[in-house]
Amino acid sequence: MTMSTSSNAPERLETADLVLIRSRPELARRLCDYHIRNQDFLSQYAPGRPPEFYTPEFQRNLLEREEEEYRQDMSCRYYIAPKEAPETLIGLAAVNQIIRGGFQSAFVGYNLDREFLRRGYMTQALTALVETAFGPLWLHRLEANIMPRNTASLRTAARCGFVPEGISPKYMQINGVWEDHIHMVRRNTALED
Repeated sequence: MTMSTSSNAPERLETADLVLIRSRPELARRLCDYHIRNQDFLSQYAPGRPPEFYTPEFQRNLLEREEEEYRQDMSCRYYIAPKEAPETLIGLAAVNQIIRGGFQSAFVGYNLDREFLRRGYMTQALTALVETAFGPLWLHRLEANIMPRNTASLRTAARCGFVPEGISPKYMQINGVWEDHIHMVRRNTALED
């Protein structure tokens, strides 16, 4: 079987309620609006961010780097919009730090606008991302690292077939505090035959 790379990932994914748009610089202003709207909410789950993070210029530079990482088969990031309001970004779902060779693995990251929680949107987006990772990207293993107190994210990962594989004490610094994280893993068992 021939291996695929992230360059085979579709530019757009669709679910029942969502459109997922692969990273591109034209999303900068919309992405900036998303981060400003959710600054307080997302700060409890993310590393500290400088004030310039919340500017369209910073977001454009970030999106340009993401586009280059995509071309180099290092990551594949999608930004989420509801079908009913496709100009409004409400989250992201990403395959990060792709490792090829014998590993064929990557890390998964995702977040969602606080106004759109508890509607099943993140489950839809993560399901579409996993299908892309295990299909066109031809990955074997995906790992999501989630703080034990982030029960909503743990439930979403579990609904999408991720299982706990262990815990890493003081795994990542979140808002200046080294937080424990649970390793949630999903394997592409079709590649194991």
